[in-house]
Amino acid sequence: MKDNTIINHNREIVTVCRQLYHKGLLAGADGNVSVKVGDKIITTPSGAHKGFMQEDDLVVTDLTGRIVEGNGTPSSELAMHLAIYEADPECGAVVHTHAPNALALSVAGTGFDTGRLAEAEMLLGEVPEAPYAPPGTEELARSVASCVDRGPVIMLQKHGAVSRGRNLMEAFCLMECLEHNARILLMVEILENRRAF
Repeated sequence: MKDNTIINHNREIVTVCRQLYHKGLLAGADGNVSVKVGDKIITTPSGAHKGFMQEDDLVVTDLTGRIVEGNGTPSSELAMHLAIYEADPECGAVVHTHAPNALALSVAGTGFDTGRLAEAEMLLGEVPEAPYAPPGTEELARSVASCVDRGPVIMLQKHGAVSRGRNLMEAFCLMECLEHNARILLMVEILENRRAF
């Protein structure tokens, strides 16, 4: 029988995943979310549609990624999550999405300049971009871990973004903030380019 702490976090993860889906920050089986509870990690399962996921779908692993509860396969990005938890002992939750506006800035090669927006600068600080590595690999985990000391939100070159917080709500809010400000930056670029003609 699951303890109440795990049950409460499962409920919160499902709620946040549905919010990420409804806000268009991920689609279908995109993205993944995890929460650290003591020496356990609760993670979304590989291949699950986050908008329709149920609490029983979640998988619990230890800090090495070994399954200790659940019937599914842990997220294909579990190595990245574990690397973040190891690099930042204060981290309690990780959110990875393919947020479209933030990803568009990455693909266009413009990066995410928080210095252009007061709120982004205040809430996000520096937003580094981890060099490209194939999704789901140890190489990606190392690439992301190398950026952890530069800020709580990291762009993944050609692959979206990852945010972390002391709890899941903090990680979710940072991802939402990233995408909101990325949308503004894209509109600014459109308007600036219109003036150039």
